[in-house]
This record gives sequence, structure tokens and C-alpha cells, in this order.
Amino acid sequence: MKDVLSDRERDILCEIVEVYLASGEPVPSAALARVSRTGLSSASLRNVMADLEEKGLLVQPHTSAGRIPSDLGFRLYIDRLLQGAALSDKDGRRLRAMLSPAGSLEEVLAQASRVLADVTAEVGMAMAPASRQATLQSIHFVRVAPQRVLTVVVTAGGLVDSRLLVTERDFVPAELERISNYCTQSFAGLTLQEIGTRLLALMVEERAQADELLSGVVTLGKGAVANEGTSVGEVFFNGADRLLERAGPGQLQAVRRLLVAFADKAVLLSLLNGYLAYSGPRVLFGSEFSLVGGDDLGLIVTPFHRSSGEDGLIGVVGLKRMDYPRIIPIVDYIGQYLTGAGAEPGGVE
Repeated sequence: MKDVLSDRERDILCEIVEVYLASGEPVPSAALARVSRTGLSSASLRNVMADLEEKGLLVQPHTSAGRIPSDLGFRLYIDRLLQGAALSDKDGRRLRAMLSPAGSLEEVLAQASRVLADVTAEVGMAMAPASRQATLQSIHFVRVAPQRVLTVVVTAGGLVDSRLLVTERDFVPAELERISNYCTQSFAGLTLQEIGTRLLALMVEERAQADELLSGVVTLGKGAVANEGTSVGEVFFNGADRLLERAGPGQLQAVRRLLVAFADKAVLLSLLNGYLAYSGPRVLFGSEFSLVGGDDLGLIVTPFHRSSGEDGLIGVVGLKRMDYPRIIPIVDYIGQYLTGAGAEPGGVE
């Protein structure tokens, strides 16, 4: 589609989207002529708009009404923004004043979601799935009932992963303390994946089968770092009340589905995990926003990658008519901040 559009058509399409985002109403050619930077008359703009409609980039809701962008037209506008949206000096100063790197990753993520909500007036979210590449800081085993052991894994980045293990034999507290100390001393600094590999190698050694301590290390250690999808990581979001306040009667159902998805962090992470592999912000809206199937919602999300091995996503969810030129650079800045890149305000890569 990009190849069949002239530069003038792309410029006019973007202007239509901008007017629509500001007003929420179909854009007539007369209104566009008053703000268009092309200098074209209302009649000339009407002809271009008719051509854009034929190409599937605009939709005319009613015969006598103006036009609104289709999802395809919206996509072309967003793709242009992603190539050049810049963080304003005002937003840059505000973000630097509000963000603090102190604390565990959980605390930093909670802060990031609050900052996103406050600065954008949308729903801010931050999440870090359990990662096999995260390095271990410590591991703890606690007896909670006969043949029930709670395992708590703390990563170097400060994420805490806990799960309940059902064991064949009953471990006493003193024994669990020795196993916890052994695992922490032996495996600290290794990734969870590397620990799993070491435990598999230890299983076949005769000394592990004969030594009660090592036998317990193998049994409980395997359960603690097993990649069975039982651990989903951390999810934080703020500002949902604002979204409910702004949603119109026809949008409330989609907003409610969104809040239900947020309540189940395992579902949310599974739906968004695919965006961890991308570089830089991604924008989904309307029919593309498969998270809840809401045509009236939009999502701006970007990944971050910590030196301690944790990966995650931060982003903003709102109604489709968001202030994309302003919010995309804000999301990108905080993503780079969480990665530790020390990004300064500038264009979105």
C-alpha cells in the first residue's frame, strides 16, 4: 500500500488521522482544509479523500458525514510515527524527576507502571515474565505442611518467584535450611537454566544418590527451577479507573474484558510474551488488539532487557484515540530506562 500512495496522499492521510484523534468525529474536507499544511482547497481535499477511501484507508460512516481512518489507514499513520516521534523536553524532565533506579526490579516495575499512568493519563502497565536466563541471588525452602515445601527463588534483579512443591518424603526445617544454604552458595550467579543443567548432571552421580543432603538438593532444586509454566512472573498496572471514566457506553464491554485479562496475569503474559523479541515500541489497536478483541482500544508496548537476565514489557493501554505522538516516545524512554541504556530524549528508533 505504501508504494501506491503519493507523498501528498500520505501527508493528507496523516492529517486526517490527527484531526480525528483530536475530535473523535468524522473529518469533513472543509474542516481539514482549515488545518491542512498542504494548502489545498476543500474541493481538492475531497477528491484526495475519495481516492484514499477507494484504497481502503478511510471509511465514510454516513453518506453526508466526513471520513474516519480505517485500521489500515491508522496503521500507516502509526508506522510513520514510529520512525520519528520525539520525546518533548517537558516530558523528558518530568520522567527523569519521577523515575528512580533504587530498589528491586519489582519495585522499579511498580514505579514504572505508576509513572506511565500519571504522565500519560492512560493505563500504565509493567511486567516481567519468569525468565530462565535470570541469574540466581538466593533460594529458600520452607516446610508449610507434611510433604509440602514452599520454594522461594530470588533473582539478581530482585524478582521473587515462589511455588509450592509436593514431595514424596517429609523434609524437616533444619534439613531444608541446609539445602537452602547449599543451593544459594553453589548456584548464586548462575542462570536458572544453568542450574537446571547442573542438577541434571548431579542426579546421575553416585554421591548424590548416597548423600542425603545432595539428594534433597536434587529433588527440591529441580522443582524450584523447573520450566513448567507454573511461575508467571510479575505484572503491575495503574490507572484503570481513568479508562472506565472515559469509556463510552459502547466501549465499556471491551474495557471490562481488558480488566478481566489484567486480573489473570498468566493469561496476560502469555498473550504479550511474543513482543519480548521485538526492539522498540509496538502499537496495536482496533482489530489488531487481540488481547480483548476490542475495536475501541489501543496498546503501546515496548520490551526491556536487564543485565541480570530478566526481560519484560512496559506499556500503555487506552482507548483507540490516544495521543500517540506524545505517548510513544514516553513508552520508549521508560523501556530504555529499564534496560539501563541511559537513553536521552530523542527519536524512536
